[in-house]
Amino acid sequence: MWYEASSQRKIIIILAGFVALAFIGLVYFEWGKGGKSSSTFEVARVNGHSIYIPEFRNIYEQIREQYRDKITEENSQQMEREIMVYALRTLIQKYLILQEADKADVTVSENETFRNIIRKKEFQTESGQFNEYLYRQLPSSIKKKIEREAKEDLIEQLFKIRLLDSVKVSDLDLRLYFQQKYTKCKVRFVFLKLPEKKRQTDLLGLDKDRIQLEKIIDKFLKIAKRTGNFISAANSLGLKVYTTDYFTFFGPITKTGKKDERWNELEFQDVYQQAFKLKPYQISEKISLPQGYTVLQLIGRKNPNWDKFYYELPKLKAELENIYRSYVFQQWYITVFKDSKIINNIDKLIGREEKS
Repeated sequence: MWYEASSQRKIIIILAGFVALAFIGLVYFEWGKGGKSSSTFEVARVNGHSIYIPEFRNIYEQIREQYRDKITEENSQQMEREIMVYALRTLIQKYLILQEADKADVTVSENETFRNIIRKKEFQTESGQFNEYLYRQLPSSIKKKIEREAKEDLIEQLFKIRLLDSVKVSDLDLRLYFQQKYTKCKVRFVFLKLPEKKRQTDLLGLDKDRIQLEKIIDKFLKIAKRTGNFISAANSLGLKVYTTDYFTFFGPITKTGKKDERWNELEFQDVYQQAFKLKPYQISEKISLPQGYTVLQLIGRKNPNWDKFYYELPKLKAELENIYRSYVFQQWYITVFKDSKIINNIDKLIGREEKS
């Protein structure tokens, strides 16, 4: 019958996927000295739970497929390493969640697990119905693996939902958020940027370029604070002064007079957000960045129209809850990771053949 023939072709495709992963493992996982491609090699251990090559390889290939278009001949080695690290981080996070979920007694039934499986496209007909015949034809070992992964996916989701549902937003939080969101600031700043390619490091591991820039920014700050004249202090040291347009706490930042061009020198808004803590014409302390150093001076502030607060309230609450939820999961992960025993063998797997 056509139905059975179509199902058999799908079975072949699914089984071929497992075989392909095994083959890809032989190609991509001969990294480092000693040929760490054995399925018994422990990539990491999370509070006693071991992560081996086959599971790691599966996640690695999924992530690699997502970034395939960004991998070039020039960056392939670096990208491969970054994807491997990302894959391992993903697995470590997964097992930390599963372990904490077990402590919190988060469970799912067999029926819930099966409902999760029947939603997967690979087990559906062209009309979107669950193909029971296809699923039954799979080997028992593969069905067990699929069922285990479907159950773990659900437990992860449920644990995250419990964690995120604990987030509460107060009236004071909403008022502060409204003020931050709609207050506009304008700043001038100096920015001393480290060379992108050339860096000299001494035997103590100190970046000579950074030390030199810090001396200059300290000298500038001393003059600016003493005289109260930001521009004059910059001119005395030959430093360029940049000025932004008015920007909001969460909005894009542009160069003055160039409405469509985002100012990227400071690599995102964290630094600019400090402007909202300054009083008009107050000069900030020096701010250390991966790219160098900066100092800000607030030169303009526009307060929000509080008549719009209650009109914006539903939108504000949804936005702030999303921000808090992102933060609460991040903080949870940092805390749990710090209190966990993690053994990481990724460097042994990859090897250390590149010279820094």
